[in-house]
Amino acid sequence: MKSTKAREVKGGRAAAAVLTADDEMSIPTHEAIARLAHSYWEARGGQGGSAWEDWFRAEQELLRRREL
Repeated sequence: MKSTKAREVKGGRAAAAVLTADDEMSIPTHEAIARLAHSYWEARGGQGGSAWEDWFRAEQELLRRREL
């Protein structure tokens, strides 16, 4: 498995380890899930839905894509 890199989060909070993109065993990053979840919200015109549902839907979609 590839080594991980830490990245500092805005505000000086501790950073989560991020696996390299070419690591086949990597899980979706927080940023990737957030971007996809946000796109679901935008597709609804910024109305309705649930942030939690969008998050879990995005996470599952990214995990599914990884398996293909």
